Amino acid sequence: MKPTKIHSQWVLLLARYALLLLLFVLIGCGGPPANNPLLNDARDKFEAANSDESIVRLAPVELKEAEEALAESTSLWEAKADKTEVDHYAYLASQKTLIARETALMNAAQQEISRGETERQQVMLEVRRADAQRSEQRASSALEEAQREREAASEARAGAEEARTAAEDARLLAAELAKRVGELEARPTDRGLVLTLGDVLFDFGQATLKTGGTQTVNKLGEFLEEYPDRHILIEGFTDSIGSEESNMTLSTRRAQNVKNALMNKGIQSERIRIRGFGTQHPVASNATDEGRRQNRRVEIVISNEEGVIKDRTGSN
Repeated sequence: MKPTKIHSQWVLLLARYALLLLLFVLIGCGGPPANNPLLNDARDKFEAANSDESIVRLAPVELKEAEEALAESTSLWEAKADKTEVDHYAYLASQKTLIARETALMNAAQQEISRGETERQQVMLEVRRADAQRSEQRASSALEEAQREREAASEARAGAEEARTAAEDARLLAAELAKRVGELEARPTDRGLVLTLGDVLFDFGQATLKTGGTQTVNKLGEFLEEYPDRHILIEGFTDSIGSEESNMTLSTRRAQNVKNALMNKGIQSERIRIRGFGTQHPVASNATDEGRRQNRRVEIVISNEEGVIKDRTGSN
């Protein structure tokens, strides 16, 4: 039997109904919406934070909590859960990501503060160590100064003792010198000690020493041996009788003979100077026998400790 027109229409309507039903079913099973802006924003923030090494290192707990909230929001979204629930966990993920970022900044600041405190303590330790070293140096310097003062005091005592010893030695030497000078019958003058050998120690008109003169020269030789720093100047003089030339020669010969006698006793030649003055520098008038006798003489000038003798012209 051929289908009727009415029958065909009913088949067409049924087909259209079935197609619409299938479309509704497909719409109901087609999956979640294409995107969720709040969830996408939370995901972007987390990924940025998770890429920051300092946040991963300094806020691991907070970042983990943000990751868990993001995972929960994603799971709900994929399960077609209520949008309010999806947005709630997406918001939590964003906030926990922000908390992780702030926690990292806070921990970094705290570490910086800790480093600063460590450095401050190190600086204070160095300051205290430097103070201790300075105190030790001051103490060491004080000990050294005290030691130097003790050594100086000891040296001063030793110096004082040496000075006392030297003074006593000088006193004894001076006493001995005075004794020896007294034995020589020398007299002090501004030129030094002067020993006079009178005319009676020479034959008249002769330069040879008589016995008394030899004894005096022997004493003088002993004195010079005891005091090797002393030098002498032997000066010869005559009266005005005779020519000036003969008197000059006689005065020089007498001085030379005294020098020879001393050299025979071992006195070095360089310690002895001689000079003849003839009739110069009389000590009395040549108008009388007594005056002429006094002028016929040999004077021996003994130097100071430096070997210096002032001569009659004022030069040394």
